[in-house]
Amino acid sequence: MNNTANHHKGRRKRKAVQPSYYRVSVTRSLGETPAVRNVLQTEGLWELVTAELREVYYYRVDARQRRRDFCAVGWPNENGGWEIRHPRYTGCIGPKGMTFVGGEPGKLVICSELTDYLCWKYNHSNEFPNILILNHPEFLAAAKRRALKFSSVTVCFGQQQITLIRPADYEHQSNRPASAIAPAGSC
Repeated sequence: MNNTANHHKGRRKRKAVQPSYYRVSVTRSLGETPAVRNVLQTEGLWELVTAELREVYYYRVDARQRRRDFCAVGWPNENGGWEIRHPRYTGCIGPKGMTFVGGEPGKLVICSELTDYLCWKYNHSNEFPNILILNHPEFLAAAKRRALKFSSVTVCFGQQQITLIRPADYEHQSNRPASAIAPAGSC
């Protein structure tokens, strides 16, 4: 006689619980919604708004199929996901990735997160280099590989900024260091 079959005979089978998930429903230009624009202006952040920032409307569906809607500031990453910043939620909806904004050839600015980029952009409004925002620390190695393709690389982490300049004759000499360090000041 099978004891396990008798042991579970009187119990009801449980449904597998599905984890909640987030989905982006629509994005709009940042400040398009009057309430969001008023908050940005009141906080003195309106002048930091860039084309990369968007109002991201997203929702969460829980295990009981209940939908809850949210709105936050966000920006797209290279892998099709959205980096979201909200007082109650900071993270990525969709696949994680870095954010790249094209600019002048040969120049790259690497920022650990969007706030570093906004700080840099505010202080360098007349410069238009390529921008690479890590979004997540695990992309540091990928950013390093990508930076090798540029002759001038500025790295911004928090309030610190370092510019790395590749010597013009670097490509012809294999034993030279990849870059010379020239401090560029703080953000």
